[in-house]
Amino acid sequence: MAAPVHGSLDAMDLLSADLVLRAATFALAMAGAAAIWARAPKSGNARLAAAVVGGMGAFALASAPGVYRALGIGVTLFEAWCIATPAFVWLLAMRLFRDEGPPSPWTFAVPVALVAVTMPAEYGRFRLGLLADHPQLSEGLLPAGRAAAVALVLAACWLAVAHWRADLVEQRRRVRAAFVALLGTAFVAMAASEFVFGSRGAPLAALVVAHTGLAALAFAAVVFAAAGDVAALLMEEPPRARRAPLSVVKPDGPEAALAQRVVDAMKTRELWKRERLGIGDLASELGAQEYRVRRAINRHLGYRNFNELLHEHRLEAAAARLADPREDRLPVLSIALDCGYGSIGPFNRAFKARYGVTPSQYRNARGGAAIAPISNSAR
Repeated sequence: MAAPVHGSLDAMDLLSADLVLRAATFALAMAGAAAIWARAPKSGNARLAAAVVGGMGAFALASAPGVYRALGIGVTLFEAWCIATPAFVWLLAMRLFRDEGPPSPWTFAVPVALVAVTMPAEYGRFRLGLLADHPQLSEGLLPAGRAAAVALVLAACWLAVAHWRADLVEQRRRVRAAFVALLGTAFVAMAASEFVFGSRGAPLAALVVAHTGLAALAFAAVVFAAAGDVAALLMEEPPRARRAPLSVVKPDGPEAALAQRVVDAMKTRELWKRERLGIGDLASELGAQEYRVRRAINRHLGYRNFNELLHEHRLEAAAARLADPREDRLPVLSIALDCGYGSIGPFNRAFKARYGVTPSQYRNARGGAAIAPISNSAR
């Protein structure tokens, strides 16, 4: 008779540990979210980071056993927050790791859509809510919602790693690695649990391990919020004034000479014409270490991404040729290929982002006589 009692006690111990970990995660996550928001209330990045951190606490609460009996309808707010969190992770990645400016306001419809699909399905399979009379539809929609959540987190991780090599901001390169290792792993594990364990849920032992990791992440968020300027740590920058094009903007310091070598090599040797030129290739051409070239371009030329530097050279050359009447018979595609672009699509998008018009419109307006480049502060 002792063995069954011992097993029962083990289960009770695991359940108690799980509930304690959930409570700790909820308290730490909400404290971290509030601290991040309070330290940078006007920062879009900080608001999204607070939503992501708070989402961990919402998950710990909304998925706890017996929570509906304890909180009733009030738990739906936390469940909606939990469901929307993968979309907040994706939106945060778009703001942190892209240099094309903040995402379109329409992208904020994604968390709303995710909640609108997943929450009714979550309740409907238990014959509750809007889909109470359609349990089979609920069973079909729920995996779709879970798959969308996983896809959003994986897309966020892709944004973090896609241009890691070209990123010239040292702090952001470290943030990319931490983002994928911590947030990506945690949220993929949470969102994918439905596929692994099904509607029966994960066993207690697995939950204890998972919630220990979540509690550690929530504690890290509190430490992060207390560490200093949240807006600076989340790389929220004020609009920058237009830089002097293709020149050294900060001429002091030991790497200024290397930055000038970058400028000279790009202009005289036209390295930017190479279609697949990367930061490693440029460092090899200069006979310098890659990290020093990266730092010189960022600190002394004012670029955050190596592709920005390439686009600056390529678009300046393309604009000059489009404005030249002697090249009117040359197709725009030929100019794009000559300037280092592999196809017309990326060239058209980059040109319009830089000048506000298509290459053909620029040519018809005779270039600089009618159209000026868009400043950094406007981009």
